[in-house]
Amino acid sequence: MAISRVRRFEILMPAGELDGFLSYLQELEIAQIDPVAHEDLELRPAEVDTSDQERWLARISRLIQSLPEPEKEKGLDKILSPRPKYSAALRNALLDFGYQKVVEDYERLEARRNELLQEIKQLEREEEFLKPLAALSVPLKELAGFERCQVQVIQIQPQDLEHIKQEFSGIPAELFIVSEEKSRIFILIINHETAREQVDSVFSEIKTTYISLGNYLGRIRGEEKLSDVLADLSRKREEKKKLVDQLEKDLMGFAVHRPALMAVHDVLLSEKEKLEGASRAGLTEKTGCLQGWIPAAEEENFRAGVTKYSERIHLIIRDARPEELEEAPVILENPEIVRPFEIITGLYGLPRPRSIEPTIFLAPFFFVFVGLCVSEAGYGLVMALLSLLYLKLARPKGETELFLRLLFYLGLSNIVLGTLVGGWFGFPVKSLLLIDPLKDPIPFMILSLVLGFIQVMLSTFLSLVREYREGNKIGAIAVKGGWLLLLPSLVGYLILKKPVFGILALTGAAGIVFFSSKSKNPLARFFSGLYALYGISGYLADTLSYSRILALGLSTGVIAMVVNNLFQIAWKIPYVGWLAAIIIFIGGHLFNLGIGFLGAFVHSMRLQFVEFFTRFYQAGGKPFKPFKLESKYVEFIR
Repeated sequence: MAISRVRRFEILMPAGELDGFLSYLQELEIAQIDPVAHEDLELRPAEVDTSDQERWLARISRLIQSLPEPEKEKGLDKILSPRPKYSAALRNALLDFGYQKVVEDYERLEARRNELLQEIKQLEREEEFLKPLAALSVPLKELAGFERCQVQVIQIQPQDLEHIKQEFSGIPAELFIVSEEKSRIFILIINHETAREQVDSVFSEIKTTYISLGNYLGRIRGEEKLSDVLADLSRKREEKKKLVDQLEKDLMGFAVHRPALMAVHDVLLSEKEKLEGASRAGLTEKTGCLQGWIPAAEEENFRAGVTKYSERIHLIIRDARPEELEEAPVILENPEIVRPFEIITGLYGLPRPRSIEPTIFLAPFFFVFVGLCVSEAGYGLVMALLSLLYLKLARPKGETELFLRLLFYLGLSNIVLGTLVGGWFGFPVKSLLLIDPLKDPIPFMILSLVLGFIQVMLSTFLSLVREYREGNKIGAIAVKGGWLLLLPSLVGYLILKKPVFGILALTGAAGIVFFSSKSKNPLARFFSGLYALYGISGYLADTLSYSRILALGLSTGVIAMVVNNLFQIAWKIPYVGWLAAIIIFIGGHLFNLGIGFLGAFVHSMRLQFVEFFTRFYQAGGKPFKPFKLESKYVEFIR
């Protein structure tokens, strides 16, 4: 309905009380702190370092994500259970429970586990490397220590084996097949050093891979074979896996600390926010200065709170100066029933200070448009019940609560409008239908266009109000008022053929023609005004855009009926038909509900943003951000 008035505050206090007072302000949660102009006021900024908090926040966040959640918090319990609450005394105690040691111990065990996992991967790679050579039955020490012989293990392709054997027939060398696979063969070559060049020339002509066993030959002390080496690698791998399993259990044991770490995370988050608040202050040697904004409605509470904290704090609360107005934060003020629709306004952007706040104007249209776009009472009932259930059991706060209330309202919209122009899960209640768009879509189309025309006219009226406020009173009344007179009168004349509507339409057109241009040249003013009348095409196009309501409403109803037909067909299948039919019915309607509400939400929102907002709305306002206790996992209470 309006933008709440905010007031500027300025505070002077002893510098030593700044830290404690900022903690107090966080608990009040009614003041936004802005940076002080240090250079203009010849103040120095507070020296703040949040790196320690940021480092611990990152480490704790990673640990929380790594730890399993308690069994009782899984599934619906996790969704519906309220967040733990912590008082100020508990918040201070949390920082003393030794969270640093918990995090460091976890990270130490985790690092050891990761080290062992890397070692296991290395052992597995070695096993994979040696497995094809396991058939090499000679002790490995016999493959080393030759002074005049060369020993090589080579991988070749199967088609090259016969060629190699033929080449080796005239060379002082021996070839042994170690193992054969479908795509490769491993061979052992022993040759005198005098035949090195001949052997190398044979393998230079074909695709080969030389296998080095030097790393293993150097570690052999007895009669070990490759099979013994593989067995040793497997044993080491299993031992390390057992150690990893034990470490995994030890790490899971840290789950008992998860609730406390979640609370510590939020305490540190609030401490970081407090330090960032301190960085916005200005300091002298003995004095601290803070400035910011408070809602005008909270002025007395804020003044009383500051006085209660300390009598040595000097507080000034004043109205914003003209040069400060554009920087003032925006707080939307609407009746409680309209507040959930502030989400739609916020998605487009908050209004600028002193501009028109559109939420109360868009709320009834958005409510009706979504109901008509889905036009399914059964889906509306499901959405309303689920939203209400979550609101009652989980008791969410802030934006989540507003969004769920919005979904509840949209569910009610579908229950009412779905009954009147649609049905219940694809089954229309004939006695309650006012419009049956499947049999005769024209009345539904007319309803959509009439609602669109009304909203377009409302946007023109709000444009008139905006221009009037900005000082263009004659132009606002003559031009915007001219459109408000011309368009409805033109529609009335086309429908009723009454001359009075024609006269009113001409009067509105005259206002547009003679006052659209600010030129002092009469001819230029007249022809520019005539051209302005071409804007009627824009109004026509905007109104026709609302026909998408019919398209979406029809699609949801048709898909619901198709699901029901498939249900009936599947039910007739012998034996398993009933199961297939139930799956089709539930799955099909859930799918239709999802895409129906998504499409209705998006397209109804588009109608507000493109057809409604563009004529009058001035976005760009900055949201009011109270200095408060930040939390992600828990809820802080006073």
